[in-house]
Amino acid sequence: MSRAGGRRAWRRARSRGALVLLAVALLLVACGPAGPEPTPYPTTAPTASPAEGRAVVDRFLAAWADHDYPAMYALLAPADRAAYPEAAFTALYRSMNDLMRVTSTNMSTDTPVSAALPAEPRPLDLPPPATSSPVPNASGLAAGSPAPSVDTTTVLDGPVPALAVPFVAHLSTDRFAVVRLDRTAYLTQAAGGWQLRWNPALVFPGLGAGGTLTLDRQLGTRGRIVGTDGTVWAAQIDGVRSYPQDWLAGQTIGYVSAVTADDLSKLAAKGYLAGDVVGRSGLEYGAEDLLRGSPGWTLSAVPASGPPVTLLHTDMVRGAEVTITLHPGLQATAERGLANHGNGASAVVDPRSGDVWALASAPAFNPNAMTRGTTMSGAPLGRPSYAQIVNKAVLGAYPAGSSFKPFTLAAALKTGVAGPGTRVACPGTWSYNSFTFHNYKDHTLGSNVSLLQAMAFSCNTTYMPLSIKVFEQSPTALTDLVAEFGFGQLTGIRHLVEESGILPDPAYFARTPRGDGTFHEYNGFDQVQLAIGQGSYSGTMLQLASAYAAFANGGTLWTPRIVTAATLPDGTLAERVEPRVTRRVSLTPAQLGYVVQALEAVVNLPYGTGTAAFAGFGLQVAGKSGTAETGTSDPHALFPAFAPAVNPRIAVATILLYVPLGTGGSDAAPLVRQVMARYFHGG
Repeated sequence: MSRAGGRRAWRRARSRGALVLLAVALLLVACGPAGPEPTPYPTTAPTASPAEGRAVVDRFLAAWADHDYPAMYALLAPADRAAYPEAAFTALYRSMNDLMRVTSTNMSTDTPVSAALPAEPRPLDLPPPATSSPVPNASGLAAGSPAPSVDTTTVLDGPVPALAVPFVAHLSTDRFAVVRLDRTAYLTQAAGGWQLRWNPALVFPGLGAGGTLTLDRQLGTRGRIVGTDGTVWAAQIDGVRSYPQDWLAGQTIGYVSAVTADDLSKLAAKGYLAGDVVGRSGLEYGAEDLLRGSPGWTLSAVPASGPPVTLLHTDMVRGAEVTITLHPGLQATAERGLANHGNGASAVVDPRSGDVWALASAPAFNPNAMTRGTTMSGAPLGRPSYAQIVNKAVLGAYPAGSSFKPFTLAAALKTGVAGPGTRVACPGTWSYNSFTFHNYKDHTLGSNVSLLQAMAFSCNTTYMPLSIKVFEQSPTALTDLVAEFGFGQLTGIRHLVEESGILPDPAYFARTPRGDGTFHEYNGFDQVQLAIGQGSYSGTMLQLASAYAAFANGGTLWTPRIVTAATLPDGTLAERVEPRVTRRVSLTPAQLGYVVQALEAVVNLPYGTGTAAFAGFGLQVAGKSGTAETGTSDPHALFPAFAPAVNPRIAVATILLYVPLGTGGSDAAPLVRQVMARYFHGG
């Protein structure tokens, strides 16, 4: 027999032996007692790559950043969705965002690694292992074998294969700065691929399997408002915001009151809650962020059982003590002067630094009416009116009348249309474009007087035609110079709300229609009106006092300063406000010097409108009266001034509103003298 034939014979014999053995085995199964169940062969499970698992976590985090909670929830494994309803899942993430005040998120994943989770029921969509024997019958099952089990609740033996995906979430928050969460997301496989395994511990481990988040706030004491001399203007007394000086500077100090629902819609992000107070006016409003301080926050996890666990904490910072420049004596003197008239305002500033020494407004206001309901001594207080609360020294914008003539003189000097040797006329009336203007009671000085004499006598009929000469030389020379002195713009005082007033210059009329609704460019008639502080012009007493201080000090316009510092309880400076120059006006020393001489003439010459008010004062005062038309029979009376005329130390501007038969020289100037007397003589 050949070698190939031998191999074929060997294979046939082996096949016959196998068939014999199989027949014997089948006979034993059919006839003998039942043996043990054969070991099942597990059905092949679907597999997905680690990159696909990382992509699932990336989608989860992207949805988190977009607050797309349904998209997040859809990525959870069915078992976790069954354990945590979507409403509870969404509520937890919304609660975290709301309590922490999350403003933005930045999230990233790291390289996945293999992991294992404890044994758990088989996923609903993962086919169970099929029980089989080595030899199937015609139907695909071994004879006598049971059908494959479909019990999906059977707990799998041993750990469940999983994928661990580390991730980092940086949460920018209003209450805890930037919060870094280092977490690991676990995924298991189902028929459709990777599914995210979730419970509240993935947000914060302290939550356990079913905890909630809570937020506690710690609010410190509101800071005091104190003077540089130690005067306490506002403080917490017996838990109530109180104002120890009662009526004094009430409008400037301001008041607080409880937050409203409308307030909370804007302030909740800053930590305000129902029952808190917030500044409503004056420094209480303007320095609110300094006075209130910063609340402390504690975010805690409250597990299903056990004590709360602190997750995040920020320390409370008590309110800063705000130091201000007001002088109680000057403030009291200014207020007493206004009280007799019932309606007016005064501003007192230091021409050497811009410090505000007094801001008085009438009628008077006691901020204790809004918090205590009584004076500090217990006398009942009624509800104040708006007229009492508003600070007319910074929020009241009024025509200036003839107190504006020094700016007209300065513009004439600057443009060269007039000089110290110029002689002018001061007739009783003067006509321009068929309109006749008058001096006060048509008084006249004659046809040949100096500009100093015309200023002292307050000749409209001198300074109106002078303004036209300026206009013809340069149509914007007067308005540009007035702007340099700070009119028509905010002074820049910090922590007080102020009015900018109106400077009716070419730009103003380009955007503002006239009374008939039409637009007309700035013209000579507007110039004439501005020359004497009338027409569309309006300004505050703080602006006027600051501008006169610039005349006094050689051309430096200071930014008014009322707050010098804000100091935290540990001594740290939260804010320091140094004296600051707004600008230097474009007038030469000689030009400024001549304007000052004109202002001195107002209180020196026998017919000066301020002479009687300052007779025997003992120091040379420089100032200018203003009697501003109001559209009624009762004008406003003004008098801005500074003293001494050389090396000045104080500047004051006072207005009395709607004074019957009043004038600046007869009504406002005496009040300015009282303030200056208090400063120089203590009386």
